Amino acid sequence: MPRFRRMFNSAKHAKNMVWHSEKRVNDGVLRHPADAAQWKSFDFEYKDFSADPRNLHLGLATDGMNPFSMMSSKYSVWQVILVNYNLPPKLCMKRKFLMLTLLISGPSQPCNDIDVYLAPLLDDLKMLWDKGYKVKDAYR
Repeated sequence: MPRFRRMFNSAKHAKNMVWHSEKRVNDGVLRHPADAAQWKSFDFEYKDFSADPRNLHLGLATDGMNPFSMMSSKYSVWQVILVNYNLPPKLCMKRKFLMLTLLISGPSQPCNDIDVYLAPLLDDLKMLWDKGYKVKDAYR
């Protein structure tokens, strides 16, 4: 996970990685996923994980597109992106911080077989969850 290492090597980025814990306004208004009941429920259930605000809260997003802009073409490409929700709202959706993890291309959409394509990524994320990944924090 070299991308995570680079994010913490920069003091500016490492400072932003704890924004959800230190700078977020907690007034009951939903402005960021950290304001949602699901985030709070997750933190309540996994207290060891939530004890360190530098632990990453990641979202997985996927969507398909037709690269040739022709509706009659059966060829499609599906991108799978990891979104880092530790960052402030103005940064977490910036291209610089989105992690393209997988491209699924083929004559048709992956449909129910998407789990086959996602299996290696899920194995990596499970290893990250189970063992962790030590990085140098340039901010702290």
